[in-house]
Amino acid sequence: MKFLKPAWMTVGGVVLAALIFPLFAPKTVHALAAALVQVTNTDSNPVPTTTAVPAQPYYGSMQLSGYGAQSVGPGTGTLGITQIILTNDGSAVAEVNIFAALLSGGTCAGTNNVEAATNPFLVLRVQPYSTLVVPAPTPLVFSAATGYDNLPHTCVAASMPITGGSVYVTVNGFVN
Repeated sequence: MKFLKPAWMTVGGVVLAALIFPLFAPKTVHALAAALVQVTNTDSNPVPTTTAVPAQPYYGSMQLSGYGAQSVGPGTGTLGITQIILTNDGSAVAEVNIFAALLSGGTCAGTNNVEAATNPFLVLRVQPYSTLVVPAPTPLVFSAATGYDNLPHTCVAASMPITGGSVYVTVNGFVN
């Protein structure tokens, strides 16, 4: 009798292990996970979809001189800036503000129509006679902002209100 009880325990353990082991096998785990997260797209229960970025490449440039602001941009849509390049031609450090522009009228690419700034707002300093490259690991998003003309504009603006000078600004990104 003493011998039968451990034998039955051993047989029961082996049978239990044989039943449980396949549950931890990779194929079984993947099959269970796939069954639990399967998504179906039906008319009564649609799966939401969005347009993938990037949609259309964008490039814009501005030549800043003095203290005024300039803007560039697609005008509509959402602009994702992935890189800003600043080149300082002057002999002093230039402090450049990069921001979303609120326009008084007209379109992007203007020099006298930038009235105010909104987010995103960056302050960058460029050493004399040098180039500063600012990569954005995730795009800086510029959405359409309603300006003082009550129209939405998607514009990136740059200015040097403190230092003045001569700086060439290039923005690269994508428009959705």
